[in-house]
Amino acid sequence: MCGHVEIGEQKDIKIIKRDGGSYTAKNNSAGNPGSMLPVVTDALPDKVQQYRWGLLSIDDDKIHSKNRHARIESLFLAPLWQDLIGRKHCVVRIQAFFEYNKEQERSYRIERKDGQPFYIAGLWDIWFDIKTGILLPTFTMITMPPNSAMSAIHDRMPAILERTDVKKWINGSYTGVQRVAWLRANPCSSDQLKISIHKDNKS
Repeated sequence: MCGHVEIGEQKDIKIIKRDGGSYTAKNNSAGNPGSMLPVVTDALPDKVQQYRWGLLSIDDDKIHSKNRHARIESLFLAPLWQDLIGRKHCVVRIQAFFEYNKEQERSYRIERKDGQPFYIAGLWDIWFDIKTGILLPTFTMITMPPNSAMSAIHDRMPAILERTDVKKWINGSYTGVQRVAWLRANPCSSDQLKISIHKDNKS
């Protein structure tokens, strides 16, 4: 799944800082695992915050991007996801994401046909760095089987939400089972995606 995203315009949102203050985010065209991306969580559903892409497990002793994606099929099986599902849900906003197809030797850019941002379901947690004493907000994107358009270039896709459905994922009155069932029943349709060649390594 994607390891590179385009964050896009952020002029219309205000980021809430950890001290409660706010600032208008600057445009940042690229985001990779380890980057800080705009996120809304079920803990503060009316606030946009900056969270680091890539969860850290209790056994980790350094910052890395091992847990940047969570497979929807494993949410109730893997201990790290089990601890968060039903408790700590988030939505990350990006403009586009990129996928590389080894067989075709091409990378693809995926965006919405209507030009609007993607809203991707995820899980979040706060990592305590023992060495520095700093609390680091982190998140992972949930992935699921691809729709017909995505299956032509990749075997996974993000769990994409419509903007009007964002609050369903971060609604604290729903259980984890209910939320995951809803995600499975409402995958992003192929006709909503615009897929274009980003780089052709054959040429």
